[in-house]
Amino acid sequence: MHEAWALLIFDEVISGFRLGPGGPAEHYALQPDLATFGKVIGGGMPVGGFGASRENMKNLAPEGGVYQGGTLSGNPVAMTAGLTALKYLKEQQGWGSLEELGRYLEKRVGAVLKLSPVPACLVRIGSIFWIAWASNTPPRAAEAKRRERRTLLRQSIQWTTRPGYALAPSAYEVGFLSLAHTQSDIDRLADSLADVLEQIFSGAGSWKMQLETDEHTGGDS
Repeated sequence: MHEAWALLIFDEVISGFRLGPGGPAEHYALQPDLATFGKVIGGGMPVGGFGASRENMKNLAPEGGVYQGGTLSGNPVAMTAGLTALKYLKEQQGWGSLEELGRYLEKRVGAVLKLSPVPACLVRIGSIFWIAWASNTPPRAAEAKRRERRTLLRQSIQWTTRPGYALAPSAYEVGFLSLAHTQSDIDRLADSLADVLEQIFSGAGSWKMQLETDEHTGGDS
């Protein structure tokens, strides 16, 4: 990157501090020149931030000519919440606990999806996850997402109305595990998914007819 006079920028608004103190950069052994973060650095409080190498940060005022700031920059309440959350994660080995919980999620929900009447898989890295429909492997192309919309995507929205659960029907909004979750929560989640799949396919004839119509028309309405 440096040879091309380009900066490697990591957008970690979603992923920051969820895989570990170094985020995906640490996980994949990469060194970005600049990284951006969202409310995760405030322990959930409304805050954002960015970090960069010392060399690049020198371009900002007061050392450099680029000014940046805001009315609530450095808000003491958000900063205290963020520092407390990160300290807790470190002292309680939170990232290890989240990884263990993530593996359990893969085991329980993955077992349900293997029995799904249509291809589906759980995609996970650390405490971040989502369900990919119409594929037995993590999708890596736009066509896979179009197939997903023509299959269980719309039907799975029913799941979000069940008491106690609110999963987004698309990978545009991933799910997160937290230290407040337990294995019992995951068990209930897996059981709920199994129930919903059974409900959807109890009328499989009409559902398959609608699926065939969508395949011919390419409609997502």
